[in-house]
Amino acid sequence: MKTNWLKITVAVAAIVSLGGIAQATPITGNIGFSGGAQMNTDNANTAAEVIGWITPVVSTAPSGSFTGLSGAVTMNSPWTFNPSTPLAAFWSIGGFTFNLVSSTIIFDASGHLDIDVYGNVVSTNPSFSQTAFSGSFDIANPNDGHAQEFSARLSFEPVPDGGTTVMLLGLGLLSLALFRKKMFA
Repeated sequence: MKTNWLKITVAVAAIVSLGGIAQATPITGNIGFSGGAQMNTDNANTAAEVIGWITPVVSTAPSGSFTGLSGAVTMNSPWTFNPSTPLAAFWSIGGFTFNLVSSTIIFDASGHLDIDVYGNVVSTNPSFSQTAFSGSFDIANPNDGHAQEFSARLSFEPVPDGGTTVMLLGLGLLSLALFRKKMFA
């Protein structure tokens, strides 16, 4: 009786492990945006948030999963980056949405501000899985007293998976080997 439970447990572990391998495709590629950003102050170095976006559009040739996307982008505000706060639906276009988890100020001097952003891109297409992405936001003080422009300087790319896929594959193969050994021993 004990042996049967062991065989069933190993079989279930093998099936679950293999199920993890057959997951949806990660989102790949790069995408960049341009437009205007209304900050909560007129100086990029004293700003703590973007309170509004002015006509954000796709500005670079998107690649990978984003290929073919163009036009207007929906951007959520306010985006508080100092201190960092999460923001659902930071941007959306063509069935893809970036949910901001955190942001880090990288450079803040001489009227210039660089911020790295981290989060996840999700898609309405079920064949894509949620994928970790990082991006950068660069902005400088405007010369004419109008809204700051972030022209072609808001870009995103996937974060490497760190070996999770290989680990799941190894676990699945190990489970099958154990199952085979127990079944035919």
